[in-house]
Amino acid sequence: MRRIAVIAGLVTCTIFGSVAVSAAAEYELKVSSMFPSTHFIQTMGMRPWAEEIEKRTDGRVSFSFFEAGSALGDATKQFDQTRAGVTDVSVGIPSIPRGRHPRSVIIELPFVVPDAQIGTCAMMKVKDQIEPDFPDTKVLYLTVTEPSAAHTSEPIETLDDLSGRRIRTPTSAISAMLELIGATPVGMPPTEIYESVERGVIDGNIMPWGPVGAFKLHEVLKYHLDAAINPVAMYIVFNQRKFDSLPEDIQQVIEEVSAEKFANWGRWWHETDQAAIEAAKAAGNTVIPMSDEDRNQWRERLQPVIENYLDNESDLPADEAKAIYATLGEAVSQCE
Repeated sequence: MRRIAVIAGLVTCTIFGSVAVSAAAEYELKVSSMFPSTHFIQTMGMRPWAEEIEKRTDGRVSFSFFEAGSALGDATKQFDQTRAGVTDVSVGIPSIPRGRHPRSVIIELPFVVPDAQIGTCAMMKVKDQIEPDFPDTKVLYLTVTEPSAAHTSEPIETLDDLSGRRIRTPTSAISAMLELIGATPVGMPPTEIYESVERGVIDGNIMPWGPVGAFKLHEVLKYHLDAAINPVAMYIVFNQRKFDSLPEDIQQVIEEVSAEKFANWGRWWHETDQAAIEAAKAAGNTVIPMSDEDRNQWRERLQPVIENYLDNESDLPADEAKAIYATLGEAVSQCE
């Protein structure tokens, strides 16, 4: 009897083992990101997005993540590896590497958008015009950060106070703005800013508040002009061939969950920026807001810079660049 019971137990384990195997996900998808696993883009955005899709498909879909620091987390390779099918989904910034996504970065021109929610709304309204930036992929969502502030080691009250100073610049258009002011633009990755300020290599930085908090730059840059200059765009794309190979019901779930979850990006950018601003204030830093009137004056003053960019520096035919810029302006007005 005991031998029979043991045999029965083995049979039962074998049966349930085969059930466990058959219950494994039918579709295992790889997600790469240039952001670390601790970044809110992953903890509040991408991982909950994946979990909800897994839940709504009853486990038929599963996701593996390859984030910053992994073999697939290189910021310069996010789009290319998803286009090639090395990963199925990627999260990246169209300005990295420069010149690859010229339509998407037009929204990063100075004083185009007032905040992340309006900017994200505008980007989604012009998505069809921007999609040629992302061939062989399906664009799940486009968003932009809160616009940049000017952060310096010495007191400033207006952007003109940047004159004569060496300022880290994120884009060629901001470089042109700094040159117009009389500042010296200095290009460098965000990871080098802290040490460069300590060593006196640069006197300041143009950057959204979120990475200022992430890199603790408020420890060395004590003065902040909250000017809402320019945002940074971000994309989430899905390999088109892989997406098309999925059953229609799973495609629908992915699109539904993307629309629901990613609609929160504007709020998430705002909340994380506010946390960074509060950290700067708690450290005793000076934060000066820029008025809407001053922003409008700067927008007018920088029109020659913007026009030169659209004519000569956008990596697009001038007519197309200007058309996208005009459409973005209209979209911003509709979203305000």
